Amino acid sequence: MITIKDVANKAGVSVTTVSRVMNNRGPLSEATKKAVHDAMEELGYLPNDVARALGKNSMNIIGLIIPGLKHPFFGEMVHEFEYYAHERDYKLMVFATEYDTEKEKRCINLMRRNMVDGIIYASHSVGEDFQKGIHIPAVIVENEFNGIPAILSDNVQGGTMAARHLIARGCRNLVHITGRRKQYVRPDSRTGAFLAECERSHVPCKVYYTTRDMFVQMEYSEVIGQVFGENPDMDGIFASSDIIGAQCMQAALSLGYRIPEQIKIVGYDDTCISHLTYPPMTTVRQNLKEIVRTAVDTLMDLIEGKEVEAVQKISVAFIERRTT
Repeated sequence: MITIKDVANKAGVSVTTVSRVMNNRGPLSEATKKAVHDAMEELGYLPNDVARALGKNSMNIIGLIIPGLKHPFFGEMVHEFEYYAHERDYKLMVFATEYDTEKEKRCINLMRRNMVDGIIYASHSVGEDFQKGIHIPAVIVENEFNGIPAILSDNVQGGTMAARHLIARGCRNLVHITGRRKQYVRPDSRTGAFLAECERSHVPCKVYYTTRDMFVQMEYSEVIGQVFGENPDMDGIFASSDIIGAQCMQAALSLGYRIPEQIKIVGYDDTCISHLTYPPMTTVRQNLKEIVRTAVDTLMDLIEGKEVEAVQKISVAFIERRTT
């Protein structure tokens, strides 16, 4: 088995110098660096990540907590986090908790034991007392909690855009289907902005809330059936995700509605789902790349001991397609 001593002997330097080269510490000449790297390559030596981490008290790992991997929005989010983490020479440890508080606590404890450098929350079920005691640099995505730096999509802007668009298209009996009441900021602020705009325009709107099980299974037929059964005169739906919007389209078409002539539908997120429906779905696009980049940059600043903004908001964009 090749050891660090073998590398040192091959390069003609001390073991300490090899360690400094591997950890990029201290003043080192380019010639010394090259000699060590050449020796490592020739001998086929692979540094022990755990040993190196113990030496510098870092594993270069970011922990990411999301609600689930089945949902296309969070699948795309993980893809972006992996890209930006890799760009900063970090690895990504992902946990999908499906809004299970106990599972989330176990995941955070596991990350703490495995020396992650920081945590990004995109799922928010853990209670206040627990989050106060994590003692790890942390950033929250799409929520505000306990003074932890927050990266927020501008959901007020998104909800307002959706309402104004549907009303401008002539809708006068609106329905909004959203996430669980007061579970996390995203659906609450979206819903509040949509309702406020409806009230300003004197357009009635009913709100229907989904459940955790619906989110986990990505199956919203129960609430959507209730929406269509109780609102025969509705002419517009604002869905809090593209998945809900797509299932509303399925229900409307199966019941004989013409889209957008008789009923108009707006989704949210602008995931791949919105491009695959027929007709293509009007939606609100979250700037996922910018959300993730900002979250990673903010976490890196925290790890390095820098001051960061308490809240950073990322603008959304309205994407008009053929369902309105």
